[in-house]
Amino acid sequence: MVRTAHLIKGFTVACRSSITRLLVLVAIVFAAVAGVVAPASAHAMLKSSNPENGSTVTEPLSSIQLVFSEDVPSVGTTVAVVGSDGVPVTDGDPQVTGATVTQRLKPGLAGGEYTIAYRVVSDGHPMAAELHFTLRTPEAAAAAPVGSAAPAASLPSAGAAAAAASVGGPDTGVPGVLLVVGAAVVALGGVILVAGRKRPATSRPDTNPAA
Repeated sequence: MVRTAHLIKGFTVACRSSITRLLVLVAIVFAAVAGVVAPASAHAMLKSSNPENGSTVTEPLSSIQLVFSEDVPSVGTTVAVVGSDGVPVTDGDPQVTGATVTQRLKPGLAGGEYTIAYRVVSDGHPMAAELHFTLRTPEAAAAAPVGSAAPAASLPSAGAAAAAASVGGPDTGVPGVLLVVGAAVVALGGVILVAGRKRPATSRPDTNPAA
């Protein structure tokens, strides 16, 4: 009976010790992950654009402008503007001044739908997105039937999709890191708990009758 009580006590202590170690490990891992995620979340965000996303422009357009929440480097900044036919209409490289990115356009743009695909680097992480606007020239407005409804926004053309692919996609590495770390912690915790449960089994109870 005394040996059995010692075994039960040892098993309980082992389980508590395993759980304590697991909790400490989880706290350390999540503290490390938080240190990675916090800086990664401080990316430059698009504050405004000219033209605005989804807007209709009725004046001649010679350039587009993107304004971000913080300064962005000129290195790694790209802007692609394409029409519904997939033909690029940008003229030269984008100009970066602090948090403002300006991209010149070719003169004499035809009326129609256009897609802006941009990519900037913020804190070492690429940020990419698309904006859309419609250019309505005087000739196109005069040719439009009176009382006709405005055309519905269409999906990006193949040319726009290719331009967006050329400037890269958003950074999605942090969620993958969280999944991998979480799975590793769960697996390690299971191993520790199983080891703690099996440890008392190595000692055999005294089967000799008491004298």
